[in-house]
Amino acid sequence: MTLSEMTLPETTLPDTRLVLSGITKAFGSNQALGGVAVDLRHGEVHAVVGENGAGKSTLMRVLAGHMAADAGRMVLGGQQTRIDRATPGHREGIGFVEQEGGLVAELTGAENLILAEGRGFWSDRRNAGRRIQEVADRFGATVDPDVPVHALSVGERQRLEILIILARGADILILDEPTAALATQDAETLSEIVRGFVSDGGSVFYISHKLHEVKAIADRITVMRRGVVVGHHRSADVTVADLAAEMVGEIDQAGLRRLSQDRDPAPDDDLIEVALGARTQAAHRRSSEPVCVLHNVSAAAPYRGEAALEGLDLRVHAGEVVGVAGVVGSGQSTLAEVLAGLIRPSSGRVELPPGPVAYVPENRHRDAIALSLSIRDNLVLHSHRRPGFRRGPWFNRAVVDRHATEVLAGARVLGAGPEQPVSSLSGGNQQKLVLGRELDEGPALVVAHNPFRGLDVRAIQDVREAVLGACERGAGVVMISPDLDEILQLADRVVVLFGGRIIGEVGADDVDSLGRLMGGVA
Repeated sequence: MTLSEMTLPETTLPDTRLVLSGITKAFGSNQALGGVAVDLRHGEVHAVVGENGAGKSTLMRVLAGHMAADAGRMVLGGQQTRIDRATPGHREGIGFVEQEGGLVAELTGAENLILAEGRGFWSDRRNAGRRIQEVADRFGATVDPDVPVHALSVGERQRLEILIILARGADILILDEPTAALATQDAETLSEIVRGFVSDGGSVFYISHKLHEVKAIADRITVMRRGVVVGHHRSADVTVADLAAEMVGEIDQAGLRRLSQDRDPAPDDDLIEVALGARTQAAHRRSSEPVCVLHNVSAAAPYRGEAALEGLDLRVHAGEVVGVAGVVGSGQSTLAEVLAGLIRPSSGRVELPPGPVAYVPENRHRDAIALSLSIRDNLVLHSHRRPGFRRGPWFNRAVVDRHATEVLAGARVLGAGPEQPVSSLSGGNQQKLVLGRELDEGPALVVAHNPFRGLDVRAIQDVREAVLGACERGAGVVMISPDLDEILQLADRVVVLFGGRIIGEVGADDVDSLGRLMGGVA
């Protein structure tokens, strides 16, 4: 379908629930949306895919009422709806689960429901938890509405937020990168909730960079690139390679044929290989020299539902990527924070390299960046005492800005400057900024916890190259992820956590043994 065919007709099908047409939105000189048209039908999952910065989340924020559009038209349930101003709270009948979540961590699920409804004194406090539980039972989900949100795992938090939205009576559910931080079991639970919701007549906008997942769950797929729609498809009529090519906009048909025939790809074809899950072949060599040794380490878990470490042994060598797999809650977060020096073990020995350890945490908003600060301030969090950065009691602004510009260029954070708020960056650029800052210190050990969370194919490629570049410079890398495919595409070897212990190690090509170990069968 050509760009000239992207405008939706004024007459829509009888089962159409929502029509957005001609939606535009600019932030200064940046045109985030340029006349976007898309519709949503009763009882369907409509996926919206595209690179970071393509405009997907901006479009959904306009739909949800979180943001005003500059121009355009929205028809919801057959009624014209204003989009030239933001809606306080939530637009009626629409629930938006954003990638980083929107619940208040200090409150319980029931209290979050009361807060979202905004009825103040008239809130039905007594029955709030029961209402969430009734929705959970309806869709076969497990949830405890009376536990503080901060005590829940990532998967439990997301599930709770969706159930709260459904308890409020939403007909349209917007899911932004819903499985980015979920293990396989949690992702399957989410899919069951989504299918149950649409079978009851609900409608879902599903934003994801995982194209195989999109193909499996969506009825229709819209592709966006640089603020415009470049493709509308029925899911059954399009391939993953076609979607990836439309997303990046740089692969010709000859490139697609090379990939489908397993022939040597041209340089631009690398992005398609990332989208298709091809394994990266690293040029580095593992050294016999360990950069990190954990011997008989035990440590308390930082979160509810997370296993403590018990007598764990791990050795990481220079120039290798060690993947850490396991069902969610097996001790991954505990291990990451022990390696990063944030948790002191209760027993055992930890031998870390002298100097800094690069740490890319699972939750970048909570643990890696300060959203209210500039890019410059975020980039010097670890290096503010570096010689040359100070002039007497003050920062040498020119030197710091030059350093920030160099880190941004090296990390491929394009179109951003030191003065810009870090909150204005897309999720992919925020992740690349964090990795660029950490690697700038020249670490001997890199701890990357779910480093590809919510990233598009181009950002994944950039992060992969940065990680492998650190290996080539002699660093050892520990990569922890709930996504087994991501681990297998990058790791030299894989250790499996179960109940806070490493119960086995396999090569990255031994998938059968890996599956048994993840089930606790050593």
